Amino acid sequence: MSQDYFGSGGRLDGGPADALIDAGYRYESQAGPRLARGLSTSDLAHAVMLAEAGAIPADQAQALLIALLELDAIPGDAFPWNPALGDAFNSREHELRSRAGATAAGWLSAGRPRREAFRVGLRIVARDGARDLHDACVALAAALVDLAARHATDLAADYTYLQPAQPTRLGHLVLAYAYPVLRDAARLRGIHEELDMSVAGAGGSAGSRWPLDRSRLADLLGAAGTVPHVRDAMWQWDAYVDLMSAAATTATHQSEQAQDLEILASREFGIAQLADRHSRASALMPQKRNPYALAVVRATAGTVSGDLAGMLVALHTGSARTDHFHVLNTVVPRALDEVVASTRLMAEVVEGLTLDATRAGAAARSGFITAADLADVLAQEAGLDYRTAHHVVGRAVKMLVDSGRDESALTPALLAEAAMASDGIDLQVPADVIRRALDPEAAADMRLQEGSSAPGRTEEMVAACREDIAAARSWGSGTRARAERAESSLRARAREIAGS
Repeated sequence: MSQDYFGSGGRLDGGPADALIDAGYRYESQAGPRLARGLSTSDLAHAVMLAEAGAIPADQAQALLIALLELDAIPGDAFPWNPALGDAFNSREHELRSRAGATAAGWLSAGRPRREAFRVGLRIVARDGARDLHDACVALAAALVDLAARHATDLAADYTYLQPAQPTRLGHLVLAYAYPVLRDAARLRGIHEELDMSVAGAGGSAGSRWPLDRSRLADLLGAAGTVPHVRDAMWQWDAYVDLMSAAATTATHQSEQAQDLEILASREFGIAQLADRHSRASALMPQKRNPYALAVVRATAGTVSGDLAGMLVALHTGSARTDHFHVLNTVVPRALDEVVASTRLMAEVVEGLTLDATRAGAAARSGFITAADLADVLAQEAGLDYRTAHHVVGRAVKMLVDSGRDESALTPALLAEAAMASDGIDLQVPADVIRRALDPEAAADMRLQEGSSAPGRTEEMVAACREDIAAARSWGSGTRARAERAESSLRARAREIAGS
C-alpha cells in the first residue's frame, strides 16, 4: 500500500504500523460516518472556491468536482472507510484518487491541510447538531406545556426529599419541568450562533499564498460570518465544549425528570403511567411493565457527562495539538446523536404519559401536607410569630403521629395542648379556622405570588411558554431552511462547474 494514502507525503517510507492503525486510525475512522456530510461539504466548498478564483486548471477543476459529487452521493455509513489508509480524510482521498486521478485529486489540498477539512466538517456537524438538539428540546417543552395545561386545576402534592411538602396543582408541578428545557433551547441558540462562524480558508494557521477567499467560503458553507483570526479558527475548541456542556445540561435536566417520573410511576405512588410503546415487559415477571424509556434517558445523561469530562481532560495540552481533535472529531458528533435521540424519546414519553389526577389529589389530602399553611394562619390570625407558630404545629403533628392519628384529629383542644407543651402558650383557635387552614384545595389557591399555584397562574405561564415555543420553532425552521438552501446552492454550483 502506498504511504501517500495515510498522509505521509514523500517524507516517510512504508506504511503505518499495525499498532498505530489499531490504536489511532481505527478510532479516528469511526468518526467518518457521522462527519461524512460535513467533510463532503468542506471539500466541495474548497474546490468551488479555488475553481472560481482560477487557481485550478479548468479541466482539473471539472474532474475534481465530478469525483467529489460522486463521493457526496455515497451515504456516510456506506462509504468504504479503511483505517489502514489513515483517518477519515485519507479514506476519502483514496476514493477520490481512484475516481478523479491523482492529478485532479491533488488540487484539493491546495492551500488546505487535512485538519481544515476536519475543522470545517466538524463545525458543520456541530452547528446542525445544535439546531437539531434545540428543536428536540422545543418539542419536549411543548409536550410538557400541553400536559400541564390538561392538569392545570387538578390538586396534587409537591414533594421534597420524596416527602409530601405542599399542596399544589398537578399542572403547576408539570410546568416546572418545561422551564429548564426552554432554557436549554435558549443556550443552544446562542451556541449555534457561535458555531455559525466559518473557520474555512485559514491556509494552515497563518494564511496562504493561494487565493483563498474566506468570505466566499463562508457563503458557500452557509455560515453567518468568519472567525477573524486564522490560527484561532484552526485550533479553537471552546465552542465544542460549550456545545457539549449544553448537551450534558440538557440531558441532565431530562434525567432529573425521568427519575421523578419513574418514582411517580411506581406502584406505591401510582400517579404516572408510561405508554406501552415506551415500556418494556419483564422477561421473568409477567405482572411488570417497566418504564424502560426512562432508563435510556438517564443512561444517556450519564454518558454525555462523562464525554464532557473526558474532552476537558484531553484538552489539557498546549495549543495547536492533534490531541484535541483526535477526541473532538469522534466524541462530539456521537454524543450529539445520542442526546438528540434521547431528547426526542423524552418528548414522546411525555406526549404518551397518563397522569392519575385522583391519586395525585389523594396524596395532597394526607400526610399533614397543610401543616405549613396552618402555621401561616396561626402567625397571621393568632398573634404568634412564625417561628413559634411553626414550633407549635410541629409539636401537634408529633402528638398525632405518635398516637397513630392523622390531621383530621387536629382539634382546637389538641392544638392548645401542643402550644402549652411547646412554649407554654395559651392558644385558643376556633375549629373553623383550623379546618380552613387544613383544606388542601384552599391552600393551593391561597398563594399570592406570581408563578404560584393560585388560580389562573398556571394558565398564564402556559400561555407565556407557548409564545416562547412558537418563537423557538420559528428560529429552528428558519435556520434549518437557511442551511438547506446553502447546501443546495453549493452543490448546484459544483455541478455547474463540473459541467453536469
